[in-house]
Amino acid sequence: MILIRKSLKPALLFCALLLLVLGVPAFTVTSVSVNPPGSIYPGNSVNVSYTVYAASGVAFPSYDDLQFITELDDPFWTYSIAVNGVKNTRPVTGGRTVTISGFELGYRNQDEVIVMVLLQGTVPANAALGATRTLVKIQELDARGYAIPYSVVNIDRLVGDPTPPPTAAYGSLTVTSSPSGADIYIDNVYKGLSPAVFETIPNGNHVVLIKLDGYLDHSGSVTVTADNQTVHAPLYQQTTAPATTAAPGQILTGGTGSPAPTASGHTPGYGSLSVTTTPAGALVYVDGSMMGITPTTIPLLTEGPHSVTLVMDGYQDLKTTITINAGTTSEYITGLSKTTKTPGFTAGIAAISIGFLFLYRKMRK
Repeated sequence: MILIRKSLKPALLFCALLLLVLGVPAFTVTSVSVNPPGSIYPGNSVNVSYTVYAASGVAFPSYDDLQFITELDDPFWTYSIAVNGVKNTRPVTGGRTVTISGFELGYRNQDEVIVMVLLQGTVPANAALGATRTLVKIQELDARGYAIPYSVVNIDRLVGDPTPPPTAAYGSLTVTSSPSGADIYIDNVYKGLSPAVFETIPNGNHVVLIKLDGYLDHSGSVTVTADNQTVHAPLYQQTTAPATTAAPGQILTGGTGSPAPTASGHTPGYGSLSVTTTPAGALVYVDGSMMGITPTTIPLLTEGPHSVTLVMDGYQDLKTTITINAGTTSEYITGLSKTTKTPGFTAGIAAISIGFLFLYRKMRK
């Protein structure tokens, strides 16, 4: 048998050199099985079985080695080498690395050499969740003991569940209008002219107000959740008659608007509301929804009564009900009253003291 191997060595060397030039490994790996299947967890016992065809049509180079490496703790290897169907089982061995000499695998080209491997081990307790762990690395070593890069085959598994990517705290907002060139306000802060894209918008609800001279204001709420939101404002020309000053709480109705034009210039069943306050800058809530900042015109309100609330720091909230008429712009002009402080503790004590003094004088009489 030794003589046969010596006589075949030049042929084997030629085959090995051919494989090296072509960059093709001398073995193939099949029948891979991992138990438990799917994701594994720190401390799990794992069984890995696989089959290596070391020679099938082309002999394994006798001066190369076949090597198995594992990242599992407490590994035990059981493997058998079958030559043309005759199996020889090797003793169980431990350690993270097992190397099979090419002299055990180097037979004739027409011989079939198969290595059947069973690995038992434990996932390290400090294995990072969401990371990939190499259960077995299978590679061919050259005559100098270096791994041949193109020969490496890894059997990997995910440890734990995949780590979800962190949710960004910001998104972006794209604002356009027809016509363009309108002023853009986000949360009552001027941002620029339309069209525009705003980055690093914090997640959450935001009020977008779009204003253009000669057109009805457009306002609405948008929710940003680490994504890109788009707001498009179709602006409609304002054709209302000049407003006259009214006493606080008085509603003036005049002029016609076009909140959603049709052939007649109006949308049946809808009207608009123009709100002006002294001072300006009050938040306008219509039926509980933030709709703009005074002075503002709110289009496309359904015909009928609506609850309107004006809110501004340092001033008393003002609540009223306004009736919207279809095809018209109802104007609401009012002044806001500053918040007054109620008598405090000192004033109360003073009042009680005066009361006692008055009673004392009356008793002396």
